[in-house]
Amino acid sequence: ALFSNPANSIATGINDLFKQFQIANNEPATVANRQLIIGSSQALLDKFNTLSSLVLDQDNFVNQQLDIYTGEANAYIKQIADLNIEIASFGTGASRPVPLDLLDKRDLAIKNLSEMVDIRTLDADNGEKLVFLATGQSLVVERGDFSLMALRGDPDPAERELKLQLSSRSSVERDIDIDLVGGKIGGLLSFREEILVPTQNRLGQLALSMTDALNTQNRLGMDLNGKIGGNLFTLPVSSGFALSDNTGTGNVDVTIEPGQGGSLPPNDFLLTVEAGGVRIQALDSAGKVVAGSDKVVAVGGYPATINSADAGGDLYGLEITLSAGLAVGDQFELKPLSTASRTVQMATTRPEDIALAAPVRTEFTVNNIGNAQISDLTVTDTTPATLPAYGFDTPSGLINGPWTMTYVGGNSFEIVDNLGNPVATSTYPSGQYQDIFAQAGVDVGFDFSVSGVPNVGDTFTISFNDGGFNDNRNGLALSAIQTEQTTRLNPLSSPTGTNSVNFNQSYAQMVSLIGERTSQGRNSEAATGALLAQTTAWYESLSGVSLDEEASNLVRFQQTYAAAARIISTSQTVFDTLLAAAR
Repeated sequence: ALFSNPANSIATGINDLFKQFQIANNEPATVANRQLIIGSSQALLDKFNTLSSLVLDQDNFVNQQLDIYTGEANAYIKQIADLNIEIASFGTGASRPVPLDLLDKRDLAIKNLSEMVDIRTLDADNGEKLVFLATGQSLVVERGDFSLMALRGDPDPAERELKLQLSSRSSVERDIDIDLVGGKIGGLLSFREEILVPTQNRLGQLALSMTDALNTQNRLGMDLNGKIGGNLFTLPVSSGFALSDNTGTGNVDVTIEPGQGGSLPPNDFLLTVEAGGVRIQALDSAGKVVAGSDKVVAVGGYPATINSADAGGDLYGLEITLSAGLAVGDQFELKPLSTASRTVQMATTRPEDIALAAPVRTEFTVNNIGNAQISDLTVTDTTPATLPAYGFDTPSGLINGPWTMTYVGGNSFEIVDNLGNPVATSTYPSGQYQDIFAQAGVDVGFDFSVSGVPNVGDTFTISFNDGGFNDNRNGLALSAIQTEQTTRLNPLSSPTGTNSVNFNQSYAQMVSLIGERTSQGRNSEAATGALLAQTTAWYESLSGVSLDEEASNLVRFQQTYAAAARIISTSQTVFDTLLAAAR
C-alpha cells in the first residue's frame, strides 16, 4: 500500500520540485517560495528512500528464500543418493525385486528436486538414477556420490551466488550458469538479475544524476546572501567490494565526480589493478563484463584519486580514490548506485542557499553612441582554484572587479580590471562578437556575446551581481534541468544525444522494464501451466507400463512452471506499485 500510494511517486516528486523552482523564479527575493523548494527536495528524497527500501526488502526476501530452497534441494539430493544405494543393493535380477515404495520415494524426491532446479535424469545399469543440472553438472552420480549447492556472496555478501560443491571435497566449488538453473531457485535468481538489480541501479542513477545536476547549476549562481552558491545535496561515497583472492591490503572508494552525474550509466563496475594503472569495466545485471566498456587509467603511484580528466573525459561519472597497499591483480566491485537512492541527503535546509541569481552583471554606459548590448551570458565555473588568473573571487566578487570592456575599433574589444590590468584583448570577425572571452583565448568562468553595432569608445561594465536578488537567471537554468537529457542509457556510447534521456523518461523506462519482465513471466506461467496440466493428466492415465519417460516430461514441465510462477509471485507487487506511482 505504501509503495502504490501516489504520494510516493517519483514522477510526481520530480514535477513538484521543478514546479516550486518555477514559482520561486517569479519572485526570486521571496524566502517563502525558496522554502518550498527545500521542502519539495526533501519530499523527493523521501520518495526515493521509500521505493529503494521496498526493492531492498524484496532482495532480502530473495536471499531468505534462496537459503530455504537451497537447503531443501540439498536434502532431496542426499535423499536420492541414499535411496540409490538402497535400490542398487537389490541387484538387477528378478529374484530380488526392488520394493515399489523405495522407487516411489525416489521418484517423489526427484519430483520435489525438480521444483527447486531444472534437472535431467539418466538410468544406470545397477538401478540407480543419475541426476544432472540442465547445465550438465552432476548432482547425483553412481555409488551414492553427490554434490551440494551452496550460496556465496563474493565479493558482495548481500548478493548471494549459487555454487556447486563436491560433498567429498568440500573446498572445491564450481560456478553455475544461473540462466540454466530453472525451478524456484532459478526463478529467484532471475528475478534478482532481471528486475531487482536493474531497478535499484536505475533508482540510484536517477537520484544521483538529478541531484548532481542541481548541485552543479546551483554552484554557478548567487544565493540570497550575495555569495556564490553551494551544493544543495550531499552525494554518498561507497566502498568497493574486494574479491576474496586479492593479495594486497588496499581499498577503493567511489563517489560521483562533481558535474559528471550525467555520465553515469545504470551499471556496477569492476576495477582491476594492473601494472602502471587500473582498468574499469562496466558490468551487466548478471555481473558479467560489458564488452567494449574498458577504461584504462594510468596511475603513477598510490594513494591516488582518478576521475574523467584521467580517462580522456569519460570515466562513467566516477571519482575513484585508491589507497596505498594495492597489488597488481587485485579486483574490486564498485556499486555506486545500489544504495544511492537511500543515502543522498540534503546539504542545506536554508532557503537562502538556493542560488537563483546569476553572479555576474553587465551594463552599458549611458554615454555610448552605438547600439551594442551584452547578451547571452553563460556561467561555467565559479571556482577560483580552477581558473587561470581572472574569474570569481569567492565567496563573492570578481578578482579586481569591476572590469571595463571598451570597443577600440577595427572589430576589437579590450577588457581591463579596475587597476587597469588587461584581462582580455582580441579582434573578432566583422559583426561576429560571440563568446568574447573564448575567442580571446581567456577562461574567466563565464562568457557572453555582443549584439548590435558598437561605436569606437563605447564602454561596458562587468561586475559581480551585488544586490541582484530579484535576478532569476540562474533559477531559470535550474528549472530547465527537468527537460535536459541528463541520464545516460548505457556505457557504450558517449553520455550525450540519443544515449541520454531526461529524468521523467528515465523513470518511465524503469517502469516499462519491470512491466515487460512481468508480462513475459505471466505468459510463460500460462503456457507452462497448461503443459503441466496436460502432462499430469497423461501421466496419471497410464498404468502397467514404465513411466520413466512420462515422469521425465512431467518433471521438465513442472520445473519450468515453478520458475515462471516464482518470477510472477515476487515481481508482480513491484510492477503494480511502480506503475501506480508513475501515474
